[in-house]
Amino acid sequence: MKTFAAFLRAFRKPYAYDVRRNSYLWLGAFWGLLIPTFVYIFDLGLLEPGSKGPWEAFRAHPAHLIFLIHPLLMGILFGAMGSVRHDLEADNERLIKNLQELAMTDSLTGLYNRRYIKEALKNMLESAQRTRKTVFAILIDLDGFKAINDNEGHVQGDRVLCEAAHGLTSSLRQSDILGRHGGDEFILIGLAERASARILVERAAHAVRARTGLGLSAGIGCWPEDAATADDLIAAADRSLGASKKRSHESRTLPRVST
Repeated sequence: MKTFAAFLRAFRKPYAYDVRRNSYLWLGAFWGLLIPTFVYIFDLGLLEPGSKGPWEAFRAHPAHLIFLIHPLLMGILFGAMGSVRHDLEADNERLIKNLQELAMTDSLTGLYNRRYIKEALKNMLESAQRTRKTVFAILIDLDGFKAINDNEGHVQGDRVLCEAAHGLTSSLRQSDILGRHGGDEFILIGLAERASARILVERAAHAVRARTGLGLSAGIGCWPEDAATADDLIAAADRSLGASKKRSHESRTLPRVST
């Protein structure tokens, strides 16, 4: 039914055919040339000796003149088929792209989800083993977010998470990869030494506070110093985050970073 509807739409919009790429249109036009050609030859064979010329055939059989427009008719018919195929392929590509995005992004914030981050971290570690670069993983937790959820509701909490995601994204370098780890936790991975990772946390804290008014706590794990695998690196950052949150509750204006 979907294909039939697309076919009807294609007939209503012949001007939308991509003449340069629609091979079906050209195939139809050339195929349509064969029919009037054979009819013309057949009619010539029916001419009596002494007739005035080839056009005598068409004067004798006026209905055959319709075959003169066969290249146009066949071109439109085949062109519609090509347009239908193009529309269906475009719909399939959009569907596949949407499914891929759903598989690797968080539906609320639009950031990468935990599964994608873990795969990206594995690939980053494999590359770092060849280049001898340091890989970091930073777990970020929003301070005071639970109070917003409890006092103002989950709708407001979702808005704060989205604003925090925008703030974090604005503080990143081009090579960094940010994702939502779950709840009000975010995870940031990239290539840099521990000192550079601390600077990223400070920039992220200022950006989040500007967007949400909330502070943040962060834990940093570095490869190869703290862990050997992607899972171990995330676990090291998680332990660091837990130690950071236990160590200090004094001020939410500055980030609390545990290294």
